[in-house]
Amino acid sequence: YGSAPQSTEVPLIIEAVAHSEDEENNSLELMIQTASSYELGYEGLAIQELLGSMAYNSAFTQLRTKEQLGYIVSAFVKKSNGGGNAFCVLVQSSNTLPPELEERCLSWVKQFRQELEEMSDERFGMEAAAVRANLLEKNIKLGEEVSSAWGEILSTVPHGEHFKNPVFDRVEKFADILTLEKDDNVQSDTRVFKSASELKKRVLDFYDEYLLTPDRRAVSSRVYNPKAKELF
Repeated sequence: YGSAPQSTEVPLIIEAVAHSEDEENNSLELMIQTASSYELGYEGLAIQELLGSMAYNSAFTQLRTKEQLGYIVSAFVKKSNGGGNAFCVLVQSSNTLPPELEERCLSWVKQFRQELEEMSDERFGMEAAAVRANLLEKNIKLGEEVSSAWGEILSTVPHGEHFKNPVFDRVEKFADILTLEKDDNVQSDTRVFKSASELKKRVLDFYDEYLLTPDRRAVSSRVYNPKAKELF
């Protein structure tokens, strides 16, 4: 695989040159693994969903608007085969090489942790409500309904005790976890988080446990344009 990566923050770096000779862009995808869906459970997956939603605007503002690294910038949660999960930052740039893109993405990951800590409890409550509303949006097209159900069926493992049955109400379970307001019409209070401050603490703990730990599992995928082939 070549020499060891110079960066000590990313244990695995994959590099390639774009196939097309006309390609003018470089790109970088930083993928930091969190945990399996089984290990995270519904609470962890809901926290991860909220984190991905909040991260997008921050990454876009910092890496695209302020630093002007490239036209395409995104931060999102990614699910891989086998039930793995990861937090991803993606940048496509015509003016910056992949190693520097990686450095800026890593810097933003640390910056976003500070942004989360400085956010008010009310902001966390509003973000949770927005994600919850988005999750509960009704499918408009039949194809969306089929895709949602079929996705659950495909994710089952016939010979696995925990994954042999599709969870067709997965989205509703996520939405319940992100519900912070008490329903006065229900006698028992089944909320996972009793307040926005409790939710904020759980998000920060999740961030520290998976994204900022010295033992984090991360992959950096670098693609160079043909003009940077010699550097590659």
